[in-house]
Amino acid sequence: MKHVRWFHAFGLTAITLMLSAALGAQGDPKDLLLKKLNEQFVPTKFTADKSDIVTAGVVVALKEDGLLVYTVTVPMAPISVPKKGKLTQGFGDMLGVGMADGLNRPGGAAGIPKKTLVTGEKVWVRAIELAKDSIMVQVVTDPYDDGRYFATLKFLIPKGTIPTSDDGVKMISEVLDVQPAQDQGAQQAAEPTADATPNPAQNGLPTPIAGQYLSPGGSRLLLLPDGSFTKFVGGGQGHGQYAVGVDNLTLTFTSTGFSQRFKIQGGNLSDMSTNQVWARTGDAPAAPLPEIAPPPPPADAPAPTITLGQTKDQVTAAFGQPLKVASLGGKVIFYYKDMKVTFSSGKVSDVE
Repeated sequence: MKHVRWFHAFGLTAITLMLSAALGAQGDPKDLLLKKLNEQFVPTKFTADKSDIVTAGVVVALKEDGLLVYTVTVPMAPISVPKKGKLTQGFGDMLGVGMADGLNRPGGAAGIPKKTLVTGEKVWVRAIELAKDSIMVQVVTDPYDDGRYFATLKFLIPKGTIPTSDDGVKMISEVLDVQPAQDQGAQQAAEPTADATPNPAQNGLPTPIAGQYLSPGGSRLLLLPDGSFTKFVGGGQGHGQYAVGVDNLTLTFTSTGFSQRFKIQGGNLSDMSTNQVWARTGDAPAAPLPEIAPPPPPADAPAPTITLGQTKDQVTAAFGQPLKVASLGGKVIFYYKDMKVTFSSGKVSDVE
């Protein structure tokens, strides 16, 4: 009888150990959820002050309006909660943000530099955390003229419960849409070639500037020491001058006056509009490349004309993009080198 009791006790213990081992193998639900979320919404690693990217994660686009973002110079991000298709801020959450900031600024919380983002705007995911009643997702913007901004999205869950991995992904995906690989920009940045070395400062500008750069799509950019550039896209090319700020660079095309802005990141250039990273591939030649003139038009090609009633698309198709566009009341004015075109209700109403 003792042997039977011993065997019975031993058998129960063995079964208990086996069940515990099986449950342990499945993993803690909290860890599984966070692992899944971090795989789906890969966070971006930023510098300590959140001013620059160390390792890029995914880019996500907002699917709801009303995301309040503060400058990253404050100690705590504002909190927004998805509610009925819009992002809202609760008094209690915002009070905590204000207390963390100390409100040591003119105007209190109203003095914090802030913006409100809407559907379609893109941000980086910085961190994902699981609280007792919510999943917290912190996001960071690309830099504006006065730096980056950040916010925390608070996805509410019943207190004391943990959603399944799939439910957690679905919940966040209703607000944040992971962008396709071609839109990730920093993820596609090519590493500089082995022989690419930083060039010394030229004309007092920060380094590295003058040199050759390559986009993920194969376009090339040549920045010369004299401040001029040539951009090669497909079989064509554009020319102009570039200007350098503390951590940014602006191209201005001579033919149209169009400007393209980049952020200087570790020797590479990041397009501020698309997040595409142009990787530095080498130094620039000492002299500018000769400009290749476009082929002359066919002898029988009629000169472009403009008439009253034409649309903006018809005008730009004939004369190209304007040097400048102005909106005055209900009118829009296109400025060309030797012509000013006024549109009323979307159609040409005057030409000077």
